[in-house]
Amino acid sequence: MNIVELDAVHNQREITRLLEEHRHGADSSIPAYERTMLSLAAYENDSFMGGVTGDVAWNILNVHLLAVDPACRGTGLGAALLAEIENRARQLGCKVSELTTMSWQAPHFYQKQGYEIFGEIKDCPNEGHTKYYLKKRL
Repeated sequence: MNIVELDAVHNQREITRLLEEHRHGADSSIPAYERTMLSLAAYENDSFMGGVTGDVAWNILNVHLLAVDPACRGTGLGAALLAEIENRARQLGCKVSELTTMSWQAPHFYQKQGYEIFGEIKDCPNEGHTKYYLKKRL
């Protein structure tokens, strides 16, 4: 056996194929694993002000990245980007949104947007910091 690096797109396709075979054999009532990528950006004139990315699978929105230019923080742009990706996920049938954030990033921001912490890893990435897992019913 050889373990090698493989192009992520090709690897994901192969892994998904194996997972689908397992899903179908385990319980055919479970829907197919299909991912839809979402990527939104805010611009003013030609300047990138912020963006959000995520994917939808099994009626769950997984928010991957959200960032706003420091000059735009506190203006509601982050909340608007998050609300828009949630709205698009709802249109795709999502019932839940999930994401992670670090203690030095934005746990309070997400809580103000209706997310609740359901898990954490302390001392990550190093001592004194925490990785939070958050969810929200859509």
